[in-house]
Formats: sequence, structure tokens, C-alpha cells
Amino acid sequence: MSALDGIRVLDFTQVIFGPAATQVLADHGAEVIKIERPGGDLARAFGPWIKEQSLPFASFNRSKKSLIVDLKKSAGLQIVHRLLETTDVLVHNFRSGSVMAKLGLDYAALRESYPRLIYAVGSGYGSQGPYSERNKGGHESMAQALSGVAARFVGPHGTPQRLPYTVADFNGGMLLAQGILLALLARERTGTGQYVETSLLDGMMSMQAWATTKILNLGDDGEDDGSGGATHPRGNPLDGAVFETADGFLMVTALFRPFDQLLRDLQEALAIEGLVGDPRFATLAAAVDNREALRERLAPVFTEKTNAEWIPLLEAKDILVAPVRSTAEALADPQLEVNEMLVEVQHPQAGAMRHIGTPLRLAGTPAPAPTPAPLAGEHTEAVLREAGYSDDEITALRAQDVIL
Repeated sequence: MSALDGIRVLDFTQVIFGPAATQVLADHGAEVIKIERPGGDLARAFGPWIKEQSLPFASFNRSKKSLIVDLKKSAGLQIVHRLLETTDVLVHNFRSGSVMAKLGLDYAALRESYPRLIYAVGSGYGSQGPYSERNKGGHESMAQALSGVAARFVGPHGTPQRLPYTVADFNGGMLLAQGILLALLARERTGTGQYVETSLLDGMMSMQAWATTKILNLGDDGEDDGSGGATHPRGNPLDGAVFETADGFLMVTALFRPFDQLLRDLQEALAIEGLVGDPRFATLAAAVDNREALRERLAPVFTEKTNAEWIPLLEAKDILVAPVRSTAEALADPQLEVNEMLVEVQHPQAGAMRHIGTPLRLAGTPAPAPTPAPLAGEHTEAVLREAGYSDDEITALRAQDVIL
């Protein structure tokens, strides 16, 4: 048995934020039914593709079912209400709650009829407040800019820029999944569902707790808190320092012991002299002030050996070190195979497809083997039959373009 066997989810989400949340549920056995509009999830149009199947869509929609229904028609809404009778969780990440309100599918309209329903919403900024009032669109880039994250990531032109991956969407998705699971646990105790919400902005702010607590309690003195380590002017110059080697780059993190001992260990690992005893590096504070001089001393040394030669020497002194890899190189790490992080599914059109699987491993209730992301509307008839629709009713709905 998987952890979420027997849990049914109606998934109105699209693109990354919402689908990342419902992917967690599907990975662990929940029946996730994607309610797609005619034309399908917007992500189906995002490349690259294999045999006309979107790889981005495939990566966030494994083990889900697809039901394409026109919710602008009353018969389409009736289908949703039929499904809600046996649904545990409804999830959406529409730009505005008014989308669901116009359909009569907002939480206020459903809570009395479906008291056990958990209604989960992911938004850009929250369902109330100035951004919601002016219907401001939520997006990865907007969340990074508004949260202060982009300002801390200075690009090659000396200007702020967004991080080059979907950290706000994915973090928001994980938080939304967490909220859903908490609500399911609470329902076991209370017997009733509830409204669950998070936003891209909230998630990006929560990720900065190391820095925000200083500003909130001591004020903003304009000085970086150093949490970025070697990449920031007041950070520890040996925390995440990147050095070029004979065949690549190494990231070195020398922490978790007195600084004078760290320097001694580093000097011995590198087989050099002169670090210990140099007043410029005698303390962490001094090393921060003389970071460029420290780097000038270390950088030429690292170029003398390869990554494979340096790593055991540094690890022997318990100095954290790792090669700087491309994502493609990281995917070839045998540790991922050991962790069962690489999964393969057989797609009916694209054939064998490989994905990153769930990062959660539950020994007592393991995740079931994944299935491929659904074709658009692939499960429409099966879902309707399970909901009690007859073949004649399904034929009529199709003739009326209620389902596709």
C-alpha cells in the first residue's frame, strides 16, 4: 500500500507551480485527475517535444489521469460536481480566485455541500491584498524580483537577475503539497476539510529566513549578511569558494571548526606553507577583509592537480569539496541510481521516457511504480464511467462537445 492510496484529487492546475504540488500526491498513490480545458494544460505546448509530447509536461504529470471537459457548459460543471462527491482534495493555481468563483467552484460555494473537501490554492501573491485587487499576474520572475532574491544574484552586467531555474514555482509547489498533507491529517482528527493556500511570494520569503530575521529584528544596515559565503563581500571566503583545477572546477567549503584549525587543515591538504601565521588570515574576520589576498594565494595551487586528485586530499581533512558539474553530468552520478531517483515509464506515443522520480522514500508505504503523463483527455471515459455515467450519456456529452 502507498501512503495516499484511496485519496482522490481533482487537479485544475497548470504549468509548474500547481502540477509540482499534485505530482507529490500522485507519486505516493493518490488518484490525481487533471481537469483540463479544451486544448489541455498550457504546458502541453511547451517544448522540447518527443513525438509531439511535451517533455516539460511529462516531467510534472506522471501517474495522473486526464479529463478534458468544457466547464463553460452546465453539463461540464455537473461532471465536476459528480466527481466532487468522492473527492478529497481540489487544487487550482489560477491567476485569480474569480475564475473558480464564476464557475461556482470557489470554496465558499462548495464547503457546505462537500464539508470534507480540502480546497488548496496556489497563487502569485495571495488571494487578498493590493496585487490581487489589481489582478497582477503571478510568475517565477515576478516572485524572484519582489522577494529580494533577484537583487542578491548579480549577473554578468552588474545588474540583478533571476536565478536560472524555477525555484519559486517548485518551492511553492512543495509548500502547497505540504499544506494539503497537513490538512488531510487534520481531517482525520476533525472530520472536516478546510481551505489551504500559499503563494510564490510567500515561499520565496520563507526561503530567506537566515537573512530576513536580521532585517526584521535589527533593521537593514545595507550590508550583506554573508549567507552567500564566498560569493558575497562579507561572507566567509572559504564557504563555497570555487577554484579552477587542471581539468575543471571545485567548490570548497571549509567550515564547522575554529578558523585557525581550518586554515591549518587546508594548508596541510594543499601541501603548501604560509597560510598559518599570516596575520591577514589569522581570524575569520581578518580573512574576510583580505579575501582577495587569500584567493590569490590558493587559486594557483588548485590548478596544479585534477579534481580527482584534489578531492581525496581535501576530504582526508574533512573539508567539504565537490566538482562543479553540469546538470547532464549530475544526472550520471551513480548516487542517483542508488537513491532510485531516475525512473523510466513507457509512454504510449513517445515510448520509453526517463524522469527524475520522487525524492521521498517511505519504507513502510513505498511510492508505486510511476506511469507516464496522460495524453490529453486519455482517461475521460474511464473517469466518467467510474462516476456512474452510462455509455449513452458519455456519447451524448461527446456529441455536445462537453467532453473531448
